[in-house]
Amino acid sequence: MGESVNCKTIDCCRISGSRYLEKILDLGKQPLANSLKNNADNCETTFPLSISYCPDSSLLQLNETIDKNILFDHYVWVTGTSAVARIYAENFAKCVIEISGLDKDDMVVEIASNDGTFLKPFLKKGYLKILGVDPARNVAETANKQGIRTLPDFWCSALAEEIISDYDQAKVVIARNVMPHMSELLDVISGIELILQKDGVGVIEFHDAGKILEELHYDSIYHEHLCYFSIQSMTYLLNRFSLNPFHIENSPISGGSWVIYFSKDHRHKSSELENAINEEVNNKVNKVSSWHDFAHKAKIHRRKTLDMLNSLNGKKVIGFGSSARSQTYLNYCDINIDQMEVIIDNNPLKQGLFAPGSSIPIVNFNQGMSMKPELIFILAWNFRDEIVKECRANEYKGEFLVPFPSEPYHYNGE
Repeated sequence: MGESVNCKTIDCCRISGSRYLEKILDLGKQPLANSLKNNADNCETTFPLSISYCPDSSLLQLNETIDKNILFDHYVWVTGTSAVARIYAENFAKCVIEISGLDKDDMVVEIASNDGTFLKPFLKKGYLKILGVDPARNVAETANKQGIRTLPDFWCSALAEEIISDYDQAKVVIARNVMPHMSELLDVISGIELILQKDGVGVIEFHDAGKILEELHYDSIYHEHLCYFSIQSMTYLLNRFSLNPFHIENSPISGGSWVIYFSKDHRHKSSELENAINEEVNNKVNKVSSWHDFAHKAKIHRRKTLDMLNSLNGKKVIGFGSSARSQTYLNYCDINIDQMEVIIDNNPLKQGLFAPGSSIPIVNFNQGMSMKPELIFILAWNFRDEIVKECRANEYKGEFLVPFPSEPYHYNGE
């Protein structure tokens, strides 16, 4: 194992430029969360994984930046794998159309559109001027084959100018759960400001830092996630480009996310946004002391996890959901094949491979269930109910172990 030149450590805040960063939590050296292996004994490169907090911008952020070409050129997460995501996509489109006042001849652009799952509902409703942008050539190819026009590229202001020249400005620009992945955030928002029509609406979905804090989602910290936004830090970033948040909605994705709507003109803040801002203040989400407490709780959580696994007395344990966030959890807790024989994952791109660091084999559902597990550890805990339903439908009668939110707990599926 070794450290690569493809990792750089920041010396200032990613959005404010402040050189004062308060160190919060060090999760040790870890392999990249999506660097699944063909063989269990493959040599792996590890990188430091730690977070700091900027008092000026209120941004919680990774101290390390990995070369984006290594992270995203070939991607193994496919949005359409999740039934929750597919159902949510329909509701999301309905909400965006209503709030933006989208007409049939208006253009919709989605940044990091993956396989096009969230653009499909617009197409079905007759909005034909849709365009996805995603750097992962494998998923962009999948989207294009399904009729979702997608450019295989990284979003930036230069690309925004090209799209305006080749197509048009957009009435709606969507960026779902991608802002935390962007190393050049200022240029990314500049591109959104450029392509957005004067009366257009931008939509950014992001994993809520308040939820991360409240429910101890330290498993969401991995090298692809450079930033962990609160409403206050997202507003700080948008305001730098004269973009103004005016509404907010809840999302079920990532165990708790915000969808924030913004515009170039000043619009009246909705009661939902005002209430969310007040709640964030009351919960002290943007206080550095809260994040130091978070780090202390993460260390306690690790100890509880290991105590719980050690108390199972040799039961046959398998995992479910080899998500990127599960790799942070497994590697931080030093969980490997001694405690967990395999991990079931419904994504065919992951099956037959091995989890990074822990080297646990990844199998399909039938292979995992044929092993007659006595306990299923739901690593993709934010899809708990979906996973439990699938297991019960296939006559699994055993117990589940769920690591989050807040602390690991046993669950019987009721």
